[in-house]
Amino acid sequence: MGDRIRRRLAGALAAAMAALMLSPQLGALARLPDEMVLDAGTVTVITVSAALQADAVSGEGDIVAQPDAQGVALKAGKAGEGELTFRLLGLWPVKTVKLTVQPERTLVPGGQSVGVAIRTGGVVVVGNSDLGRVPSPARLAGLRSGDVIQSVDGDAIHGADQLSACLANGQTAHLSVLRGNEVIKCDVTPARDERDGSYRLGAWVRDSTAGVGTLTFYDPETGGFGALGHAITDVDTGVMMPVGEGGLYHNRVVAVKPSRAGAPGELTGDFLGETEAIGSVEKNSAYGIFGSAARPLASALYPDGLPVAGRSQIHTGAAQLLTTLDDGAVRAYDCEVVRLSDRSEADARAMVIRVTDPALLERTGGIVQGMSGSPLIQDGRIIGAVTHVMVNDPAMGYGVCAETMLNAMDEAA
Repeated sequence: MGDRIRRRLAGALAAAMAALMLSPQLGALARLPDEMVLDAGTVTVITVSAALQADAVSGEGDIVAQPDAQGVALKAGKAGEGELTFRLLGLWPVKTVKLTVQPERTLVPGGQSVGVAIRTGGVVVVGNSDLGRVPSPARLAGLRSGDVIQSVDGDAIHGADQLSACLANGQTAHLSVLRGNEVIKCDVTPARDERDGSYRLGAWVRDSTAGVGTLTFYDPETGGFGALGHAITDVDTGVMMPVGEGGLYHNRVVAVKPSRAGAPGELTGDFLGETEAIGSVEKNSAYGIFGSAARPLASALYPDGLPVAGRSQIHTGAAQLLTTLDDGAVRAYDCEVVRLSDRSEADARAMVIRVTDPALLERTGGIVQGMSGSPLIQDGRIIGAVTHVMVNDPAMGYGVCAETMLNAMDEAA
């Protein structure tokens, strides 16, 4: 009788474990990485089944595991390492995660108005055009608006003049073209333009762009910088401009056009007379532009820099944005974080902010073009940057998390 009871209990336990293994909660646990990197001073919540219990963190790291409504909350203190073991019903270990707490990162916040000038890596096709009565060779070859011509007959293309020179002999050329995330090959035969006798592709192309934005941060440890908080895109096609080479320049704001509902304003800048770049632009990403500063970039407001907030440290409530208007000084203006999106994924619109500062509202109507990249400060930490204005309510806009920008910058290094 005793053996039968034990076998039944063992069978019931095995069935319960099998059912639990199929549960979404344990499935989520199985998808956890074997290692996790935490930022010092942050709280990370791991969602797991109530049937799973977490041991105290073992190791040298200052990491505390506490029960949470969704599972387990990990509070990371100073830098160090540890291990967290999950046990089924508090008895059987089913998952061990190695934890590493990385030191708190300190950056110099920006707010300075900057000019950005880049030459593309390749040329962007803006549109196709017939050559008088001759159909566009580009259209016949299948080229589309937004395509990036990267090479001709194996030679990398860096500008429109070089592209024209490669096609000047009128021979069929082999093109390598970036379309979205895919590289395609196509052949095109230039046509003779009867108007001047030149051989042409029959396409409008763009090989450079320039504009005004705001510096977000400078990293004194690496000499890197981040700005804008969003990508530089072609005005006609919306394609993200690939960077061949680019420069970051001091910009003087010469006029402020206030925003109003339905009509975003802008900061008009003058940097084209600048002969010395303050940095080189090396990457254009969905979360800003990044590169290396030619010399250290300072902050009059925060000369010693500020720590960067992890995503879990950002909350709704009072904050400040740093930006420069036509008086030339970086100033702090009151705003508030009114909504946060699911910050588990990188998002250029991770937060909604509202300008509350009377002086800024009076001067600009809220957020204007050229303020993109203005750093957001909350609780003495850099939490992110302004990215977009809400057209129908310019007092409001979107922001990207500083952590997202940092990750994009580190990937470019």
